[in-house]
Amino acid sequence: MPISIAFLGRGGQGIVFAGSILSEIMFNEGYYVSQLQSYGAEVRGGTVIAYVVVDEKPIENPFIESFDIAVVIHEDGLKRWSEHIKRSKVVIVDRDLVKTRYPNMVEAPLSEKALENDVYTSLNMVAVGLVLGSGVLRVNDDTIDTVLRTRRGYEQNIKAVKLGIDMARGLGRVFNGLKK
Repeated sequence: MPISIAFLGRGGQGIVFAGSILSEIMFNEGYYVSQLQSYGAEVRGGTVIAYVVVDEKPIENPFIESFDIAVVIHEDGLKRWSEHIKRSKVVIVDRDLVKTRYPNMVEAPLSEKALENDVYTSLNMVAVGLVLGSGVLRVNDDTIDTVLRTRRGYEQNIKAVKLGIDMARGLGRVFNGLKK
């Protein structure tokens, strides 16, 4: 059964990069992966969504109307895709940057912890870590390291991903219904 993951926010937050990194990690783990993104013409400051569909079998249709996991790191991204988010299973929102709440949402101190740990410019990688730490998909730490090592900002990005993985452990109960 496919797992769908979305990252939502504003242009300039690295939303598309987060989707690309998650896709590459999961592909390197042997999964079939489809990654799509949408962003406004204004790019920086406009709404952005990147979503990834992961499966053990070939993906027949990557276009979906809701997500198994969505991580929202800006209010604008939530507003633009609110109908998708309302139908999604687990939605993690940055408690400081997202004010709207729906019953399927869980607050997490993403930006607060990123600031405390000096990785705020890698807030998108904290979001990736939340997904990787959810336990919904099998992921090897070596694969994460290998993919991030090929990118600029490796030290900060790996620190941010690890922070997100630790945060996911604290939210473990919210992912229980998604685990296979």
